[in-house]
Amino acid sequence: MKTVPSARWILCLFGITLFAAIPAAAPARSTAAQPAQMIVAQNYYYAKPGKVDEVYRWRLHASDVRARLGFARGRVLRHIHKPGARNSDVPDVVWECVYPSEAARARDYAAVTANPEFQGVEKHMLTLLRRFEAGAYEVQEAPQDTH
Repeated sequence: MKTVPSARWILCLFGITLFAAIPAAAPARSTAAQPAQMIVAQNYYYAKPGKVDEVYRWRLHASDVRARLGFARGRVLRHIHKPGARNSDVPDVVWECVYPSEAARARDYAAVTANPEFQGVEKHMLTLLRRFEAGAYEVQEAPQDTH
């Protein structure tokens, strides 16, 4: 029996990780000299056997579509597989994008997921993947050392 991915899983495929991955309210912090918040979203693509090259090309295409829509294309990383070794726990392709805030990420999510061209890219990518995961991270830069 083939399982149908959830809508949340589908929407996360192309740099559209949902806010459920980030707590709604951050813990209280001192406002003294705090740098601006940055969010890094990462998507992890695990290709079906023989589909690594196609997953990589389609992720690059998805980034091109994002750029045409006026959004950051993000960065696409391809895992370097050692000859004869295949680690199924490591994603074949990673996409990541830096957002200046959670609000910017929300605007990106709403606009990109509403675009029919991007929806077509997502639909095709689903045929190439055996697994997908996504994560979002808050970046807190260390204070500059004054020595």
